Amino acid sequence: MKKVLFITEYLNPPFDEGIKKTAFHFYLELNKNYNSLTLCRKGFHNNNIEIIKFNSLFLSLKLYKIINKFKPSIIVYLPFSSATFASYVRINILKLLSGYKKTVFIGLQSRTLKKWQQLLIPLLKPSYGLTPSPELKKFWVKKKIKNKLLPLITDLTVFKPLKTNEEKLGLRKKYNIPLASFIILHVGHITKTRNLEALISLQNNECQVVIVGSTSTPNASRDKHDLKRELLEKKILFLDYYIEKIEEVYQFSDVYVFPVVKETGSISLPLSILEARACGLPVITTHFGGLEEIIGNDNRNILYRKPREFEETVKSLRKKPQADFHNTNVSNINVVYTKIIQDIID
Repeated sequence: MKKVLFITEYLNPPFDEGIKKTAFHFYLELNKNYNSLTLCRKGFHNNNIEIIKFNSLFLSLKLYKIINKFKPSIIVYLPFSSATFASYVRINILKLLSGYKKTVFIGLQSRTLKKWQQLLIPLLKPSYGLTPSPELKKFWVKKKIKNKLLPLITDLTVFKPLKTNEEKLGLRKKYNIPLASFIILHVGHITKTRNLEALISLQNNECQVVIVGSTSTPNASRDKHDLKRELLEKKILFLDYYIEKIEEVYQFSDVYVFPVVKETGSISLPLSILEARACGLPVITTHFGGLEEIIGNDNRNILYRKPREFEETVKSLRKKPQADFHNTNVSNINVVYTKIIQDIID
């Protein structure tokens, strides 16, 4: 069985944020199909996970000894900072420490590099790059880095539609959500980069906007408290605590809205959109990241709009029965995800 070394920053619960969820699913995928060892700064305890401290450039004698003892065929690196210049340097140091083994770089977001850094990328390129970002893919093609556009996986045993409206009302009671309102949901970090102000126009007497904030990085933004206060003043509801069964939040909602415009506001294939679709919610979103290229309109259940068009789109969705939105291609995306990873490693 092929030996795969997986290196990332964090594998410690809760897994309530896109990059942490993605890292955890990569761990599971590699653990299922290969003789894998995972190295991370923080994580849960398991036989094939080693929690070690390494400096910002991975220059570590301990890291060298672990790699030399394990003798991997391939190194897979998923940096939480995504495709920064430092990440390219790190993956080359890993290549050096392993005796020039094959390396796979997982870049979840495109990053802006300085001109001198771009000139050096051909000298620092990994053996292969995987990304859900068309922008990053385009950059890798330009720099002659072998790569593939990678979808991300959704746990369909957890994220699925409810069977009855009574179950939906039961969940609303559980979370103190207005029973008769049309619930508009957004899940993610409470930061200015996510353009959450675009949700204000959707809040009215008939529609209730609910925002679920990540607890993994509670201090992700210095302006978080001011932004939250502004949204609370507009009567938007917050579930700003760890929710163990996050699928229930999607299940009690009527529509998922993703207002992010900036590339740095989210990973390039937002997991919340895939989770919402798996639960049978229609999605209104901006033209963001790799969404259109990877999942498209998902049987006309993902509507791409500019933020100023959100209000009118919500009005039109309210006229359609909820059951119309249950047909989704998320399971097909899961198959593609697994196949790409196995094809690259094998």
